[in-house]
Amino acid sequence: MSSSNPSMDTPAIAAVRDLLKETLRIVTCDNRAFIGTFVGTDQLLNILLVNTEEYILGTDTPTGRYVGQVMVPWRLIIQVEALPRSHDEQGKRREQNGGGLYI
Repeated sequence: MSSSNPSMDTPAIAAVRDLLKETLRIVTCDNRAFIGTFVGTDQLLNILLVNTEEYILGTDTPTGRYVGQVMVPWRLIIQVEALPRSHDEQGKRREQNGGGLYI
């Protein structure tokens, strides 16, 4: 991220910063889905995930494999989803809508 001072972030940078440590589901143009923890991006908008599993889409039996840390090039990404979150009265995060993956 380009900004080291969160109070000076643009709304877009603040939105990306809020997604840090959240579970993302990224679908790529070659029919793969990666589900992992978002830990960052670079200037080229590649996305870095850790504790990631890869799934091949469009097969009769979905087969997944643990791939660990991955960098997904932005040019391959066709969809990004995250768990919807809200803050309760004490400021702690909690899931909404049954915990489905949506952004």
